[in-house]
Amino acid sequence: MKGDGVYALDSLWEILRRLRGEGGCPWDQKQTPLSMVRHLLGESYELADAVEDTDAEAVCEELGDVLFQLVFLLFLYEEKGLFTFSDVMGGIVTKLIRRHPHVFGNEKLDSADAVTRRWEEIKAAERYESPKTSLLAGIPRNQPALDLAMTVSRKVAAVGFDWADEAGVWDKVSEEMEEFREALQSRKEASSAMEFGDLLFSLVNVARFRSIDPEGALRMMVKKFVRRFQHMEASLALEGETPESADQDKLEKLWQAAKNREGKEEEKHDRHH
Repeated sequence: MKGDGVYALDSLWEILRRLRGEGGCPWDQKQTPLSMVRHLLGESYELADAVEDTDAEAVCEELGDVLFQLVFLLFLYEEKGLFTFSDVMGGIVTKLIRRHPHVFGNEKLDSADAVTRRWEEIKAAERYESPKTSLLAGIPRNQPALDLAMTVSRKVAAVGFDWADEAGVWDKVSEEMEEFREALQSRKEASSAMEFGDLLFSLVNVARFRSIDPEGALRMMVKKFVRRFQHMEASLALEGETPESADQDKLEKLWQAAKNREGKEEEKHDRHH
């Protein structure tokens, strides 16, 4: 769904003035920065779904929704006199120039990995000039756990706290798997949960060594699982059954059929590309 005219950011700003002003919208008038952050997260997930589905029309619409949440947040803070749109723009422009010395300065960086390392070095230097002295200070607490684990892993690796090679990470995975099994056998829920977390974190480090996005990988796997399960449900429905009414053998056969069907579709897709 595309717009029917040419608009600037000012148009959205004026709409917010109407919504928040006298005679405006009661819902918009009661929103706070905290409530708008929750809405922003929800809209961001919808945008991510549209991007994953390669649906350009949906991406266009969802980008508009995300933009609205961002501008609404900015409006709320400017409304209180805490900062302005110019402050936000000035801050990000200055930061981007400072963190790209290989583009806006004389440094030479010839790979994405080198750029990432330099980016973290510059961030660390900025951090130690401020009251927050920890390398891990300022990491968003509310990001998905796998993303959080990868962020922490990358930051400490960037300053040399890392395994010498991938083999060392796999040794750690084996160690954590054994400790998780032992915790399960002890039937202590707290220690089992902690050891499971240790195992996941070690696998995140494997993903980092292999340049795999763990959050994206798990989402892709869940999406595939849902697709196959829904195909299985559809096959059962044709016979007047449901997953609850079918026996385990039938469910397994239908599951394998869904996997095979998907595999053939992927092969067909690969042949055409």
